[in-house]
Amino acid sequence: MEVLASTVQLLGDLLLHKINFLRAVQGKVELLKDELKRIQCYLKDANQKQADSEGVRNWISEIREVALDSRDVIEMFILKVESKSRLGRFSTFPKHMHYVNKAGKEIDAIHERLQAIHRSRESYGIRDLEEESESVSGSRVESWRRMPIWQKDEHMVGVEDDVQKLLQESILDEEKREGLSIAVIEGMAGIGKSTLARKIYNVVSGKFDCRCWVVVSSGFDPRETIKQLIMQLPRSTRLRDEIRKIEKSTKDERYLFEKLQEMLHEQLKGKTYFIVLDDVWEKEHWESLRYAFPDRQDKPSRLLITTRNKTIANYGDYALEVKVLDLKQSWELFMKKAFIHTKHPKCPEELEPIGREIVEKCNGLPLAITVVGGLLVEPHTKRRWEEVLEEVNSHHRRAESRISTILELSYQNLSPQLKSCFLCLACFKEDADIPTKRLIHIWVGHGLIHHEGRRIVDEIARGYLDELINRNMVQIKDLTLDGRVKTVHLHDLFREVCLVKAKEELGYQIIEKGKEEEAMTRMTKPRHRIVYGQNLDTLSRDHTRHLRSLFVINSHSDGFNDACVKTSFRFWKSFQLLEILSLEGVGWQNFPHSFRSLIGLRYLRIQSGSAERIQIPGWFGHLQKLEVIDAMSENLELPHATPEMEHLRYFSAARIHGLTTMQSLKHVETLKYISLDDLLRCTSLSTCPVRELGLFLDQEIESEVLKRARASLEKMTNLMKLQLMWDLSLSIEPAMIPHLAGLTKLKLRGRMMMCPDPDVFPPNLTHLTLVETFLDEDPMAELGKLPKLEYLKLIGYACLGERMRVLHGGFPSLKGLSIKDMYFLKGIDVEEGGMPQLKRLRICHCPAFLTTNLPHRILASLSSMKAL
Repeated sequence: MEVLASTVQLLGDLLLHKINFLRAVQGKVELLKDELKRIQCYLKDANQKQADSEGVRNWISEIREVALDSRDVIEMFILKVESKSRLGRFSTFPKHMHYVNKAGKEIDAIHERLQAIHRSRESYGIRDLEEESESVSGSRVESWRRMPIWQKDEHMVGVEDDVQKLLQESILDEEKREGLSIAVIEGMAGIGKSTLARKIYNVVSGKFDCRCWVVVSSGFDPRETIKQLIMQLPRSTRLRDEIRKIEKSTKDERYLFEKLQEMLHEQLKGKTYFIVLDDVWEKEHWESLRYAFPDRQDKPSRLLITTRNKTIANYGDYALEVKVLDLKQSWELFMKKAFIHTKHPKCPEELEPIGREIVEKCNGLPLAITVVGGLLVEPHTKRRWEEVLEEVNSHHRRAESRISTILELSYQNLSPQLKSCFLCLACFKEDADIPTKRLIHIWVGHGLIHHEGRRIVDEIARGYLDELINRNMVQIKDLTLDGRVKTVHLHDLFREVCLVKAKEELGYQIIEKGKEEEAMTRMTKPRHRIVYGQNLDTLSRDHTRHLRSLFVINSHSDGFNDACVKTSFRFWKSFQLLEILSLEGVGWQNFPHSFRSLIGLRYLRIQSGSAERIQIPGWFGHLQKLEVIDAMSENLELPHATPEMEHLRYFSAARIHGLTTMQSLKHVETLKYISLDDLLRCTSLSTCPVRELGLFLDQEIESEVLKRARASLEKMTNLMKLQLMWDLSLSIEPAMIPHLAGLTKLKLRGRMMMCPDPDVFPPNLTHLTLVETFLDEDPMAELGKLPKLEYLKLIGYACLGERMRVLHGGFPSLKGLSIKDMYFLKGIDVEEGGMPQLKRLRICHCPAFLTTNLPHRILASLSSMKAL
């Protein structure tokens, strides 16, 4: 049981690092830790018996509840003592003794519950079994970490014929090239429909003017689906602004949907397009979308639909039913997964009969084979393989489906730390593209990531994510140009496992619009709450003090107002254990005073959509645990005296105004975006640990001021990534770029008269991004002289010419090139010896660009190419 193991570890850590605050109750806490640890010894036997005994299942549930309550009591005590100790010892002594007595009584009550649990254990015949199973070893974890995610083969088996069939008989069929043609891929969950569609999408998308991919899913929202399609079209920034205007102009849901349909129709009209509607569940879903797609007989376009519903296949001009793999194909895929480190995999004789029996249990489902193969990567021992087979058989004897058996087995084989990381995915919507950075921040907010020597938090967290990906529990959705995981996706079958375990293990509660009372009645003591699309009025009557995270997600225009967020002081005060608060679609302009009660808060994310400045009050200094402020769509105003936030490491907003000193933010590693004036005013820059800095300029700057800014930046010796952005009405020379040896990543956004000389850039620059620089002249000659540049991105009118030229010997170290939203660019001429190391090329939303104009030498050397 993950929660019990993590509670025992937590109590041990607190006794080690917070002993000064726990001294008054130290003996009771140590006894509690030992009692919980003793119960762990009985869980293996209890887990084996729970399928046949409701009493045992209840016994396990009681243990889980005791473990969670233990965390609440101890952590609340520490929070209270830490908070009050800042006022001085003698002024808070009576209050301190009150907390000691209260915590002592609550721990005693937990001890009594544990004694009752021990007595009932004997009546159920639960024994202390010696742990025999081979859990995931450190070496196994390290071997997974060593394998680069982006170099993994998808290991598709049995789909080659299906790909060719679809391409030849539907997508690229010359006889059907005119007008709109619809192809449908149909099959059961986990059979590989989306994998097949993605393969086809990558092959043909460059042959159409517009390409989009949207996941429809069971929680279908027609308005959101249309919006997602629109946002993938060229000039999406302008379209986003138009959508916001429409949403603000009316509350009529039907009218809004019809306007969005009309907008999509207009954007597609007169163009060829290839659109994938992935995972359409009901025919009504398709019916509500179909009229948004124009059908011009002289403009060949294609829709590709994936579905589990056979009736939807009737709407297609061509339908393909994906079959399960036969035993030969299943074994081939299993071998590729279980022996992923071996170029020519061969199964040892003693393991083959066991392996074939395991594969047979997978019923030809690629997802099940992939997951179980990942479980057996290491060690390749008979004992390990027999254990997995026995687990599969035992679940099957309980009449559980084999696919759910295998998916749950992969969860059970995770370490307690990885289980907690995996369960955090429950807070994201179905079929969401999950940003890696946000997921890591949530892990940090829950205290799951700890410093290990000199390794930074991001590196440690990405190691955990790599492990989940390599176990095939999380899928990569998108990579950055340099091959790091940018967004991930949770397969809907794995999401079912995640939700069940999150509710069962950690008390996750999901409240949907119109179902508030039902959800709160079903779970009376939630620890984590996700609220979709409604106000907080109903919830304000529920003052649970056990809540650890609250996610409020409202994607529609009828957002929350100040009155909703500023609901009763008692409501927010009850959330003193709250670690994570995420508010999306909240219409407010100031932080409610009652928020100062959230003394346990580690992660704060706000997205109001308001253009007004939001005032950060001075009492933010009371939120001493706060590590992440994510407000990338907001303008934040700091008070005259910057509140001291000792643990804050990530501070991000569209604009941060009023920063005067880094003394109060002495541990911040990411800070964006602050004004140039604040940079010049700011003290203690030389001692701050900032690794990533974002600056914005909103007025013309004299050259003398730019030099001062550069001098200030050069004091920031820890700086590794710098982003400079200025208003498009300005034209600023980037003379303020500092020459720091450690500065390797640079992003410039704003109009420039000309491309800077190479000696203006930092000496060790490896990553460069130019956005909306509107360069009249081709920048490639100058940029090609940067000797260490490895990754270059040109985005949104970075240059205005129709062609670019790479000179002989230009870009000697360049590995990746990305060009996006360059509407005039027709091609790149590369002289012999230019870009000799290029491996990755991305061309997105460049309608005039023809990849066929690229030299064959360049195309042949690429390991990855994306043309959208």
